Amino acid sequence: MKLTQFFSSACAIVFMAGALTYAAAKNATPAYNEDIKIVKVNDSNFESEILKSKKPVILEISSTSCPPCLIMIPTLIGIAKNYSDIKIASVGIDEPGIEKIKASLPIQAFPTFFLIKDGKIVNKLVGAVKEEELLAALQYTPKKGAAKPAKKAKNSPKNLVCKTPGQFNGLKNLVTISFVFGATEIENVDIVTDVFVPPEMSDRREQMIEHVRASGKGEVEPTMTGFRMHIDNNCRFMKAMDMKRTSTYGEMRAGLELQGFTCE
Repeated sequence: MKLTQFFSSACAIVFMAGALTYAAAKNATPAYNEDIKIVKVNDSNFESEILKSKKPVILEISSTSCPPCLIMIPTLIGIAKNYSDIKIASVGIDEPGIEKIKASLPIQAFPTFFLIKDGKIVNKLVGAVKEEELLAALQYTPKKGAAKPAKKAKNSPKNLVCKTPGQFNGLKNLVTISFVFGATEIENVDIVTDVFVPPEMSDRREQMIEHVRASGKGEVEPTMTGFRMHIDNNCRFMKAMDMKRTSTYGEMRAGLELQGFTCE
């Protein structure tokens, strides 16, 4: 199907009951100046950046409250940096100005990747995936020299903490993602989601906690205001995601600020 037709038609969308976030910081220009070569897409530039792109496109649909989306950031940065003949584009599902995109694309979970060539969807992947899976789904054959990685710059060991407010299944939350950067790679990743349960729903808190525990996506514990979900390096879920760890401090900060996080 030609994506121009797909984009213009209104489809019934069933979104997975999951983490949807709106962060006011998304409207601001990222404060950290690092060229990560990822294009932010909304209704106003979808046609020019996606439909008329001369390069094949990996279009990511993401949510800031979705741990697999956050874990995919280094992979997308790596492809954008190392394959100059591929365009990486991202749509934040929680942002304003994407009504046509939401009404046109079959989005059921996060992250969803649409692999696009010449205005046509050639493939779709859902969930956290590896770089080679994205390239294979795009039916991409590297041009000579296209995949030559840039020389890796060394980091000074440092920490990065980024936060954004949002919603989790309709409840307010706060997502905090922390990194420890070593000299040549990310040494530790830690994601904490504090979910706030209002008093009128307190009798359902234990049921919510058990549901999260059953999913196997990290640890969960009650708090005074709701419950906290925690995913760290040793978590089975994090290991299964196989997160790339070669992004620099500057790239990760710019990537998260592009997604609406405030970093320090």
